[in-house]
Amino acid sequence: MTNILTPKQIALISDLANDLRETVTEIETSVPTTRGHYGRYGSLLSRFSNGNRQNAAVLLLAIIEAGANEQGARDGFKAFC
Repeated sequence: MTNILTPKQIALISDLANDLRETVTEIETSVPTTRGHYGRYGSLLSRFSNGNRQNAAVLLLAIIEAGANEQGARDGFKAFC
């Protein structure tokens, strides 16, 4: 993800973050069953991206913006996508 995002891409990620904020809050306030909730974030990324790694990468940025534990979200991405 070293590419610079366009304003349109940034807006898309922000919109997705707003849509996912409630889900991320629910995950963050739950009892962690894996370090940084990586299991739940990996599952969410895999499910919402339909197994497409590029879609999962966009969703990863959105859930981090929505307040996800960054390390947990990135670990979930690595493990599940």
